[in-house]
Amino acid sequence: MEAGEEPDILTPMEWDAILILRRTGMRFADLAHLRAPDAQGRNGCLVQDSDKYWWIAISYRLTKTGADHRIPTRQSDGVIAAIGRQHERTKGIPNHFNEDYLFRTGSGVFSSNMLHEVLRNKLAPHLLHDGKPYLLTGHQFRHSIASEMIDQGVDIYTVKEFLGHKSLQMTERYVKVYLKTLKAKYDAYRLRSQQAFASEMMVAQSQVSQAPGEADGGWVEGRAGKLYISPLPDGIGNCAHLPMHDGCPDSPHCPTCPKLRASPLHLPVWESRATNLLITVEALRANPTYARARQKHEQELAHAEKVIKTIKEEGFWDGRIHNSSTHTN
Repeated sequence: MEAGEEPDILTPMEWDAILILRRTGMRFADLAHLRAPDAQGRNGCLVQDSDKYWWIAISYRLTKTGADHRIPTRQSDGVIAAIGRQHERTKGIPNHFNEDYLFRTGSGVFSSNMLHEVLRNKLAPHLLHDGKPYLLTGHQFRHSIASEMIDQGVDIYTVKEFLGHKSLQMTERYVKVYLKTLKAKYDAYRLRSQQAFASEMMVAQSQVSQAPGEADGGWVEGRAGKLYISPLPDGIGNCAHLPMHDGCPDSPHCPTCPKLRASPLHLPVWESRATNLLITVEALRANPTYARARQKHEQELAHAEKVIKTIKEEGFWDGRIHNSSTHTN
């Protein structure tokens, strides 16, 4: 979400609270205990240093680590403006606990239960993945900004200070999550790079078009199927379908199509496909939000492993035979 994209489903206070969490990566407990600035817009949770640089100040009495924490911010981040807006809203609202808390309502301070209710029942239904709402938590904003910083090349020590971690080991957990994501990205890169290899294979496979001396154009009785077998663009095998008869029977799921034929020539592509699918599955296992996507890739991985095993043991793959549940490898 970006500044200026305030959804109607959220109250102004809820929107500004989520905006601050997203832009700063602070813990919700720190957000809930931010103090409102004074009449001049200073002190409280906002501090400006001698270089005119703004910081969000969190007192050691309220932090998880028991130490003062400062988070850098700029006017362009929208965080300072959000704090100012919320400060205006607190005017006339009782000063609970005499602590000048920034996020408070007439009945009390903004609580974790209130945030959970906002994320789960207000925001999540409008953020769908595979037709299902995301499982949102306040801490996910912290994970997101940490991963983005690491992805942009920010060193781990700077990330540690930004997040207010007590030890480097705590920050290293984000690096491990990022590396799993990196595997998935590399997987996508490898799949794209295979296209060139697949094109080379197509040239080698396309020598089945017309045998020498067949001046009738290949319409030889009993051999039409063989003459019109065509290589698939991703290099996983050949298609035995005759398009002039009817439409493709299993588009676009060639790997499980009964018309698929593969030989040891295609084995390297299948092995590479299985390796990349395994990397993707392992990356998706780290996030339960992508359970449906993980199940889909697990099914594709199981099928790829079956094709590899069949080609190694029998020397070929024929979709009419090997896709059958009664066939054993």
